[in-house]
Formats: sequence, structure tokens, C-alpha cells
Amino acid sequence: MAYPKSSKKRLSAKQASKRRRSTNYIKVTSVSYGKGLRGTPIYWEGRRPTRLRDDGRINLGKNILELLSARFDRFRWIITENTNSITVERGIARIRTSQKLLSRMGSDQFDRSRDIKNDIIRKFFSNAFPDYFKEASTPVYVPGTLSKTISLDIIPRLSSQDKEALNGFLPEYIASESLGTVNKLKAKAQIESLRGLASDLEREIPREHPESWWQTYIKSNILLLQQGYITAIEKLNTTIGDTRFPDFLLVTHDNYLDVMEIKKPNTPILRSDASRGNFYFDSEISKAVIQTENYIDNITKQQDTIRSFLKDKHGLEIRAVRPRGIILAGDTRAFGTPKEGVDFRLLSQGIKNLTLLTYDELLTRLQNYIAVLEEFSRPSKSRSQ
Repeated sequence: MAYPKSSKKRLSAKQASKRRRSTNYIKVTSVSYGKGLRGTPIYWEGRRPTRLRDDGRINLGKNILELLSARFDRFRWIITENTNSITVERGIARIRTSQKLLSRMGSDQFDRSRDIKNDIIRKFFSNAFPDYFKEASTPVYVPGTLSKTISLDIIPRLSSQDKEALNGFLPEYIASESLGTVNKLKAKAQIESLRGLASDLEREIPREHPESWWQTYIKSNILLLQQGYITAIEKLNTTIGDTRFPDFLLVTHDNYLDVMEIKKPNTPILRSDASRGNFYFDSEISKAVIQTENYIDNITKQQDTIRSFLKDKHGLEIRAVRPRGIILAGDTRAFGTPKEGVDFRLLSQGIKNLTLLTYDELLTRLQNYIAVLEEFSRPSKSRSQ
């Protein structure tokens, strides 16, 4: 018995549209989404979003799918009535976005688009018809724009106009903020400079440089290397008979003078007394000690003359009295035995009016100071929560 061939009944456009609406997803067919997104399903829960077209078009839909496809290997975008969440089930990320969220994003997009269009029109109309239109001096600012724009990457791309605007803006901003915020801004700026200096010092310490190189290096960076100083004075050119003065003086924050004698990092610090099993200062350190003591004595004797000279020459009110001496030399990491460290501490404590500072200790102080600044510049827990 022969059976008649079955014929498929072709659905009308209205029936096809109704059938598509009975499912909880549609596939993107709109050419505006591009080939990469064509065929991507857009799901919904509850009522179908009224603005979701049959070809997948919905405001910001293409941008959302592009963002999700770049972030997740496998995902489902689900439009909901009230839920915003991301869950991963069986390796598939399910991103639920509420219609309210989509509506807020759409409003933000409209506001930004309107502002951009108005700015463009004002700019070109002010150029074409300057007698009738003037460009707005301050465009409308959308909150959050600055946080998305500012990063260290933009510094090389800043124009002279950008830099001029920043130079005018920052003082006013800092003045309007609390003291704590201002200090944190300063700390963050200082951290970057100090990190570079710490890395550079650590790299240079083991290298072979003449003493003159180290004197120039320390003098150039001492205000960063040693906190508590407000200025450094080179060449104390006061002529008092044959009296010798140091080439390098430091002024503390409370206007006292420090004398610094600079030697090399590889300067030997200690010598071994084999007969007694003890250590004593190397001749280079002993010479530096007596030289620094003589400088201190000369400054103390001529303190009135030096105080007047510094006031006239540098505008500094110095409380010279008796300066403190600092000898920068050597590296305790070169010590071969614990006994050397013990004897070094005893010898250093026994020097009157002098501090023997080693390069490794100078580096450690700098690194510790950076750590303090980093801790201070972090947001407080109460603010971050």
C-alpha cells in the first residue's frame, strides 16, 4: 500500500515569531553584531525583555557579549528581572543581569552620548561662528571617568595642555582634602623615588668606584637616603687662618649641623688581633675618626663666625654649638665571623660624638623607611570595607 508523501506546513511569520517567544532564548542573527557573535544565544528568565529583538538586538547587547566572550571561554548571558549574579556550573559561567541594571547602563550611555555630542557641536560652532557661539570652558564631568583614565601609562602621552591643567588642578585639590589625605599623596609620590634609589644603591655597593665617586653620589642623594635633614652644604668657604673645615655639612630639621665623612663601601672596618682573638678598627677608619673629630673641634671653636657665615650666605639660623659626626664607610656583610659583629658594635658605641654608619645599614634604613611609607599609604580598613 502506498502512502502519500507528507507535506510540511510552512509557518506564517506571525506563527514563527510566536514559537520563538515560547522558548527562553533567541540566537543572534543581526549583522550589526558581527560574524564572531552570530549564533550566540541570549537567554532570559521570567518575562521576555521587551527591548530584546528577535534577531538578538538589544541596547549594549553587542558590547556585553564582546566583554563576556573575552572574559569567559564558555558562558550564558541571562537577562533577569531583578537578579545580578555570576555562577559557574559544569564549566559554564552563567552571567545574570537584571533589566534594571541594563536600564541604568542605558541611561548612563545616553547621558554620556549627549554630552559628547554637545561638546562636539559647541567646539565646531565656536570655531565656525565665534561671534555667536563660545566653547564651554568646563565640559560636563561624568563621575568615575577620572578613575578609569588615570594611570602611570598615560604620563608619556600627556600634552602640554594636559600638564598645565594638572598643575593648576592639583594644588586646589590637595588644599581641599584633609591633612591625612595630603600626607598619603606625598608618601605615594615619595615611594616611587625611594624605590628607585634603594635599587640603585643596592646595585652600586658591590661595584668598584673611587672614593670621589661615592662622595658625589652620597652628597647628591643624602636628603633622600637619610631622613631628618633639610639641606646639605658643600664647601664651607670660611677663611680663618689655616683652620680646616669639612667639604660637606648637613643641616638637621631642628637647625643643627652634622659633619659627614664619606669613605668607600669596601673600606676595611676591622683588623684582627690574632694574639688576643679580638678585633680593632682598621687604620682607614681610625684616620677618618680623628679627621672628623678635628672638623667638629674646629667648628665648635669658630661657631660664631660659622653661624654668621651660614646666615649671610645661605639664610640659615644654625645652632652650631658642637656638631655631630657621621662616618659612612664599609659593609658589615663582609664580616666573616659573629665575633666581628660583636666587636664592631662595642667599638662603635665607644666613639665619642661620632656615629659609624655602614653602607648596608644605610640601605636597610632606606628600605625600612619605604616599608613604613607603603603601610601609611594603604587605604585604611574602615575605608576599604
